[in-house]
Amino acid sequence: MTAAVEILVPQSALPSVRRVLGPMPSTTFNTKPSRGGQRLVVSPLDVLDTPGGRSSLDDILRTASGKTGVAVVLFGAVGFVLGGAGLEALLRLSGQARHEPYLAPSPEAVRRVVLAHSSGAEAELIASAVIEDGKLIVWSCEPRRFEVPVADVPILAGMSTDAVVKFELSASGSRMHWPEADVDINLDTIREYADPEVRREHEARARQEAARYADAIRSFREERGLKQSDMKGLTDRQVRRLEEGETVPQIGTLRTLASAHGMTIDDYLGELAKRSRRSSRKTPPGRPGRAVHAR
Repeated sequence: MTAAVEILVPQSALPSVRRVLGPMPSTTFNTKPSRGGQRLVVSPLDVLDTPGGRSSLDDILRTASGKTGVAVVLFGAVGFVLGGAGLEALLRLSGQARHEPYLAPSPEAVRRVVLAHSSGAEAELIASAVIEDGKLIVWSCEPRRFEVPVADVPILAGMSTDAVVKFELSASGSRMHWPEADVDINLDTIREYADPEVRREHEARARQEAARYADAIRSFREERGLKQSDMKGLTDRQVRRLEEGETVPQIGTLRTLASAHGMTIDDYLGELAKRSRRSSRKTPPGRPGRAVHAR
């Protein structure tokens, strides 16, 4: 579904913004807010170096921000450096905008942000990313900045320094790809490592998912007269952790369990689903579930 996006631009910057963005679906360009809905302030960075440009941006932000603020996207030529007054204006923007102003590194990044807003996927897509001083710095298309040490991301921590900087960002911003290790990361994963609150939410969902499977796996095994040691391909400890809700079963593990029960993976999953539904109906409202540990 496509949403209309209003691009707010200082009057003097309209030609350059139109040139950078090119034809955009469901997008209008205005120098002052004309309606509600999705809004983005987009401007060349050098506007901040002129009194008229700074005044124009201030006017736009004052009338467009409302209670939640408005996102600001700035772009400039490679190597462009703001003067003193421009830097002061940039700092002021940080207090007026919804988030820290996004300094887009390329026209493609600016277009990615606008397209993400028009599709309602701005919180799911990556605008740009860079690795600097051992940190992965990623901007979402909201735009919002996320920073996490490379060493804190397990699938990247084992890569060499040369390999970790050689990533590709998909055209839509849906994922980052490291060809040498054949590794993909999306924005959801980056949020998890960069934002403790998101990490806690993911861990809570993992605990719920593990608990949902645990009783179903155990009860079905017992009904079939199978012992934990009968699950060929899994150790007793692995089966015990699954049945105690300590781990969420991956697809390979579920295939192994299905085989041990003499079933196809589809039939086995169907049986687990039925048992999970019965178990949830038996749990009294407000009663806490099994305590488990996310791994």
